[in-house]
Amino acid sequence: MATRLERIEAEGLLRQQRVVEPLAAGRCRLAQRELWDFSNNDYLGMSRHPAVIDATQSAVARYGVGARASMLISGWTVEHERLSLALARFEKAERALLFSSGYAACMGTVSTLVEPGDTIYCDKLNHACLVDGCRLSGARLRVYRHDDLSTLERELQKPRGFDTRTWIVTETVFGMEGMPAPLPELLDLAERYDACLICDEAHATGVFGPGGQGQLAEVGEEHPELRPVLARRIAARIGTLSKALGAQGGFVVGSRELISLLWNAARPAMFATGLAIANCAAATAALNLLEQHPDQCTRLRQKSRTLRVRLREAGLQLLGADECPIIPLVLADPLRTLEMGRELEQAGFLVGAVRPPTVPRNTSRLRISLSLSHPDQAIEELAARLIRLQRGEHT
Repeated sequence: MATRLERIEAEGLLRQQRVVEPLAAGRCRLAQRELWDFSNNDYLGMSRHPAVIDATQSAVARYGVGARASMLISGWTVEHERLSLALARFEKAERALLFSSGYAACMGTVSTLVEPGDTIYCDKLNHACLVDGCRLSGARLRVYRHDDLSTLERELQKPRGFDTRTWIVTETVFGMEGMPAPLPELLDLAERYDACLICDEAHATGVFGPGGQGQLAEVGEEHPELRPVLARRIAARIGTLSKALGAQGGFVVGSRELISLLWNAARPAMFATGLAIANCAAATAALNLLEQHPDQCTRLRQKSRTLRVRLREAGLQLLGADECPIIPLVLADPLRTLEMGRELEQAGFLVGAVRPPTVPRNTSRLRISLSLSHPDQAIEELAARLIRLQRGEHT
């Protein structure tokens, strides 16, 4: 163990635990200092919303803390049922199933639907939970790049057995890139080569699409001709309660048949204690707020556009789409990334310094994550500090 740790440290990739105290209004406390927190995924500030907190406290007072059992035994409570119905309604799906985390939802769904003998095409930048699900499935795994779909098409053209299936697995918004997947093109390939898609909407729910319904809903709205293809080719839509909804847990929405299969065969759902009851109540409250105030998504995307324009005009090289609240500044060198993260911290800003293996080698980056909790003045101060640091001004 010591040798491995020494090697990790020598590469500038050693991670240390930090104790962070979340505070209100987009701030946190770290090492006894208050900072603006631009490191988390609480995109809409739901984790601190009074209605979400009230729902959580009421659920704890009424039901206690934990679900007490697996969902198959007695851990599927009235709050689980209430949340699943709300998610199915919001996502315009027949049914929904809850998992203890987004990681478990992705891993469990992929490894259950895909069988040995099938072929999976997994995007190179997919989150580890999707990659792990692909590996656990026992299927033939092929990696593709969403910026090189011609190679994916050549792979899809290859002959395959009559009794096997082909799957394309993708995030709809890549969490470390801030870039939407090319969903219309992937749907076209799936339709032409008889493949099914499994899509993870973790960073899209509550941010993109009509009313925050996600990237797939946005594709259906912008490309009405693709709605029948969406219905035929999307095998499962996976989401999380832990980002824009401000709670914790994961979910899958789809057909009654899909949810019944996952209920009976997805091991992370079957053999884990159910999602905490209070988390279900919190997520339901957040979902209600999102439905009542869909303009939140628009305001968040406008904040993202404004900051990106400011940084790009100053010459900073950013990844991602203009409206995405995930704003990566690639610095390549992990040690430089850590140093710049420390300098931002000294200036009063907590920003994620992301290094391999979370991202590919030579792509270490600062990952700025915007929230509606951030006042415009704090965003402007962060922009000014980033520009100064990029120019080599360290005071």
